[in-house]
Amino acid sequence: MLSVIIPAYNEEKCIKEAYHTIHTLCSENKIESEFIFVDDGSQDETYQMIAELSKEYDHITGLHFSRNFGKESSMSAGLAAASGDCAVVIDCDLQHPPEKIV
Repeated sequence: MLSVIIPAYNEEKCIKEAYHTIHTLCSENKIESEFIFVDDGSQDETYQMIAELSKEYDHITGLHFSRNFGKESSMSAGLAAASGDCAVVIDCDLQHPPEKIV
């Protein structure tokens, strides 16, 4: 299984698109995956969006920091929560091509 770790800071508009894009890619390539979104103390509705998705899909986990600790802390927390055989960290805004995951 692949653990997809997605740090997020004030990314409420990107959460669902990131999930659906990456999940579709994994499904098309028959890659079993789990998603770990880490909200790094966002000031917007980022965690609420993550919580909605995690209620809808059981392979999504959401972590929420009480304040902004930085991307490195988010990555570390995501890796600590991962249960996959391997992991990938990708930005929520998909600035790096998700196709590289494959």
